[in-house]
Amino acid sequence: MARALAAAFTDNILTCSICLEEYQDPRMLPCYHTFCLVCISDHAKRTITRNRTFQCPVCREDVQFPAGGLSKFKKNFAFCKAKDIINQRQTEREASENVQTNVQAVTQTVAQLTNGCEKHPGNELKFYCEEDYTVVCGDCALADHYRHGILPVEKVAKSNRETIETNLVKTLAKVNVFKEAVAKETTIEYEDSLIRTATTNIIEKQAQLICTLINERKDALISEVNSAYDDRKKQSEASKDFLELHQASLQSACDFTQQLVGHGTDFDIMVHTKTLAERLISMENTPLPTPDSPAQISYSPGKISIAGLEAMLGQVTAPKLPVFLEKAECVHSFTAKLKYDKENVIIWGLATDEQYIYATGYRNDKTKVFTHAGQFMFDIKIKTPFDVAVSQTGHMYITSMGDRCVKVYSTKGKQVTTMGQGQLEQPSCITLNRQGHVMVFDVKKESILTFHAGSGHLLNTIRLTMCEYPTFITVNRANNNIVISDLGNCVHVLSPTGDQLYKYGTEGSGVGQLSGPSGVCTDSYGHIFIADGRNNRVVALSPQGQFIKYVATEDDGLKYPIALTINPAGLLVVAERRGIVKTFLYLQ
Repeated sequence: MARALAAAFTDNILTCSICLEEYQDPRMLPCYHTFCLVCISDHAKRTITRNRTFQCPVCREDVQFPAGGLSKFKKNFAFCKAKDIINQRQTEREASENVQTNVQAVTQTVAQLTNGCEKHPGNELKFYCEEDYTVVCGDCALADHYRHGILPVEKVAKSNRETIETNLVKTLAKVNVFKEAVAKETTIEYEDSLIRTATTNIIEKQAQLICTLINERKDALISEVNSAYDDRKKQSEASKDFLELHQASLQSACDFTQQLVGHGTDFDIMVHTKTLAERLISMENTPLPTPDSPAQISYSPGKISIAGLEAMLGQVTAPKLPVFLEKAECVHSFTAKLKYDKENVIIWGLATDEQYIYATGYRNDKTKVFTHAGQFMFDIKIKTPFDVAVSQTGHMYITSMGDRCVKVYSTKGKQVTTMGQGQLEQPSCITLNRQGHVMVFDVKKESILTFHAGSGHLLNTIRLTMCEYPTFITVNRANNNIVISDLGNCVHVLSPTGDQLYKYGTEGSGVGQLSGPSGVCTDSYGHIFIADGRNNRVVALSPQGQFIKYVATEDDGLKYPIALTINPAGLLVVAERRGIVKTFLYLQ
């Protein structure tokens, strides 16, 4: 049993997942997966990107190539020592008859992996250096960590264990979220497989039916040809019989006359002259029968039409995969600042419907309504408006930070009702989910409050504990996920129930970095768009949060974008900080 346990430990724990052999110089990546140094070096050299990153072969997490080479990755001394201890225990087991003792020795191997100091063999690692974040022995503490904060490992480990356990509970909850997502995708994949098979069978049956009809039509046409030629053959045979009969009669008279003239007596001549002469004259004047010639039998092939064939076979309707233009095209641009505006207009909120663009302006307490071409229509005076959303039922929802509520208007500008009074303290951003419910971010409560669009009743509250400085929110049209921009230079994506799915962005101006993100929106394909304000660009992400491209940048004349929305025509509408509203065509 001990030998089997040791073999299992070696095969399952001490085996490199690349070469499938025991580790040789095991090195641990930042994702905590371990590989032979040679194996991971070969993998990294083959897959390294221009940004000097490569993916972990196990979890595919991006790993930055160390400046000093892969040998800079920490050795997994636990695995190295495990091999030595297992080999030692195996030798002891073979020399001992106490199997139980050896089983316990092997199972206790893991507990002994990291107790010894590599630099000072025989010394136990009993201390923790707070400055270097490492576990050391007494000699190391005196020699290399003099005047550092040195604490007993037991004291620090207890606190760290509690911290890890707390984080583990949260992570396990996230694991369950991903398990559910994987199960959902598996179900979708299974259903897609069934639908694919069923659809393929229907197409094959349709093709077989068309082939059957074609064969039946082919047989009918061939039958018509054969019947027509059979009738023609009968007519030809009757005409031939008639001609042969006349030929035989003429030939018989001619033969008799030749015999009479050549061998007959004068008496014979005199007897037959009158009747024979009359018959010969009669036969000579007999006209040649000319039977009616039947019309020529012909076949005119029908025109083979691909369109007609497609019409018979039918069509497959599949979602069109979106393709981003290499360079977005600005198709409209106008300024939201009017003649009577005394100060510059800063647009915070932006929404659209089939007819209008709705913009909430900072400093002038007005929500302005424009046509898509930029013609001003009317405005609505509201105390400190921040954001606006428009429903398919023709209602406009405007957050009023001054009145601490949501003002509801018709899209013609007539006030309908208010929402959230007494429940909202500092309402800012607003959006609608796929059910049509109104979702409002309250800055003071650091929460998203969801109200029933009709009754105004509070349905749900989601605390944004994962955000540092949440600003704008939207709901992804494709999956109902909640997208939140954070002035902490990132964007959070939550499930409809508020569980964090992933986070995008760190501070900076490179790929994967943001600076002052504000407005967010999504299109019908689930793409996420971020107004990356201080970087003067709009970032496009996939529904899963992978970077796609910059839709518009400073090179396109974009200056500090703040608010974003997608109009009903599928165009991206961007409001700049200076009050300019631009509409971009971004998909082919």
